[in-house]
Amino acid sequence: MNRIPREWLKLTYHRPRIILNGLRRIQCGGQLNGLPYTIAALRTRELKPFLEGRQAALFCHGIGTRIGREVSFALFESADYDIVARYEDGGVMRMVPVQLKELPPSAVNSNVDLQQILDKLGKKLPDSKDLVVAIHLNRDIQGLHTEGLRIPTGFGQIWLYGGKNHTQQAWSLIGDLLKNSNLVSDFHYPSDMIYSAMWQQDIIGRCLGSISLSFGLNPICQ
Repeated sequence: MNRIPREWLKLTYHRPRIILNGLRRIQCGGQLNGLPYTIAALRTRELKPFLEGRQAALFCHGIGTRIGREVSFALFESADYDIVARYEDGGVMRMVPVQLKELPPSAVNSNVDLQQILDKLGKKLPDSKDLVVAIHLNRDIQGLHTEGLRIPTGFGQIWLYGGKNHTQQAWSLIGDLLKNSNLVSDFHYPSDMIYSAMWQQDIIGRCLGSISLSFGLNPICQ
């Protein structure tokens, strides 16, 4: 996107690490104990902005770990996208519209699968080259095979991300599916230490080649 819409410049941008750390403190502090699942899991109409904020923070944190720079975000509901992601690239501030999607837990909706979500996106937005799609895989992602998926080609980028187990401490970021559906980045829920890993895998999940690791103290932890 060459021209940045003026309204994007006026938005309030959030740092993913701060959002995620705050949510984790609430989760671990016992405030959610005894609440109905729909409330504790942010699955009511009133709490939808908080659910989308968590999804946005997780995606931007994962992307930031992948590219080695902070990616902040602002919630911005429009017909085609839910957030605007912002990051600095070579001294230039970049802003990108992102549509958030979710493969929900089976307990919420067991009738939908990832391919259905991709097919629906392709039909609804057949030509959206400026748009990034981020799909939260809110299920067990072990054994996910991306090479067999039909990927809609009308988008700028398509990413998948999801927790590797029920603790949701370790996460995987897959994609961009339009460039390399086998590229997987491993990232962790925010802490004082940045850790990331990247590798490629074949259709049955076997690692191809070496694994690239990086460690470092987090310069933006607050």
